[in-house]
Amino acid sequence: MKGTYIKANVDSVHEPCKPHGSRLLRSLCWLVLSLSIWPCFLLLVACSKTEQTYSNHTARFAFTATNLVPHLNAALNNAGEFCTITAHNNTYVFHSPGLREDFTYERSELERKSGYILGLSGLIVGTPVIAEQLSSQPTVVCFDLACPNCYEDFSITRNVTLQLSQRAQCSRCQRVYDLNTQGIIVEGAQGTSLYRYRVAYYPSGNTLNVSNY
Repeated sequence: MKGTYIKANVDSVHEPCKPHGSRLLRSLCWLVLSLSIWPCFLLLVACSKTEQTYSNHTARFAFTATNLVPHLNAALNNAGEFCTITAHNNTYVFHSPGLREDFTYERSELERKSGYILGLSGLIVGTPVIAEQLSSQPTVVCFDLACPNCYEDFSITRNVTLQLSQRAQCSRCQRVYDLNTQGIIVEGAQGTSLYRYRVAYYPSGNTLNVSNY
């Protein structure tokens, strides 16, 4: 007697029914989790962008006689004016592109012992013509005098030169930086914007404070 084969109807076999409520619950859990993660992610991105605005290089400087230095006083109180600050022996030297002579300020014994550090090779301080985003009017800014790209690429602290057009140029790499727009490169090869430091100016006390923290 020949055997008889019975072919099972696969279509007739069904998986056990899964409750629809569990799927809905999982979907709701994923939605809640996503909503809780996104604000944290956006906050981290915002913080990262804020931290990148300022340099990690050491800068620490306080000056309480801004009214006695014409170059610095003009840079702090007039839009479009900038000056450089460098230290030589026991003096601070202030330079403005529109003036032929530099101003030399004799440092006191307290200032010599203060441990002030003017960035990599000096500071650029002034007031941009253009107000920054979320600001109603231009405020004082501070950049490092050293070209950031020569420093990063070749470990050379080559100073940029201030121009009357609120720009600074590096004679080595030929990049031109715009002091009115956060020190970005406007001419030359792409690269890093000028290193920037936090700065606070108190006109009533004739005080300027610079730091990177």
